Amino acid sequence: MFRLARLGGQPDYTPPYYSWFDDVAPGTQFYKEINWLAEYGISGGWDEGNGQYTYRPLTTVKRDAMAAFLYRLAGQPEFTPPATSPFADVTTSTQFYKEITWLASVGISSGWDEGNGRFTYRPLNSVNRDAMAAFMYRLYSMPVS
Repeated sequence: MFRLARLGGQPDYTPPYYSWFDDVAPGTQFYKEINWLAEYGISGGWDEGNGQYTYRPLTTVKRDAMAAFLYRLAGQPEFTPPATSPFADVTTSTQFYKEITWLASVGISSGWDEGNGRFTYRPLNSVNRDAMAAFMYRLYSMPVS
């Protein structure tokens, strides 16, 4: 199982001379880290439809995309998503359904308890920094398999 690179020392990575993304030029803050995400398949950015990809570095991360980042960061573990969603606001056709339900299955995110046994995930809400810290801690604390 993956362990967060910063906790074990920086990954040995040299960023490319040309960015993976049109909107992230060399010299941009976090240029190395953003290109690392792309090179290791953690984030593909946005396909602009003209053969170009953008990262949109100042755009907030939504909870659905965060689930995909963490699932990929964990090495895309083998997982069959459930036929029925554990979240009232996430259907089997929701983008990143597999990744969202994986987070729930391994205890990284339980969503919001709406009462009466109903839970929501709120996939299009932005991720707050406090919640992101909790998710990353839980990912890091998972047993090594």
